[in-house]
Amino acid sequence: MYEQSDFIRTLRLLSDLIGYSHGRDADHAFLKAVGPSLAASMPAGWFPPGFDPTDGPQYPGSER
Repeated sequence: MYEQSDFIRTLRLLSDLIGYSHGRDADHAFLKAVGPSLAASMPAGWFPPGFDPTDGPQYPGSER
């Protein structure tokens, strides 16, 4: 079971990361590495029933 404090902490980290991404000196390599990892750490029950967060458009340069 996912602890509520972990959930809140993850939301705060994601919020801080979003704020950081809008800064003038934001390190985009860092954002690209950390952002998906933080998003993936959200609990499975966070998404609506039937939603697959890995199902989406294939972007140029991505491999599946």
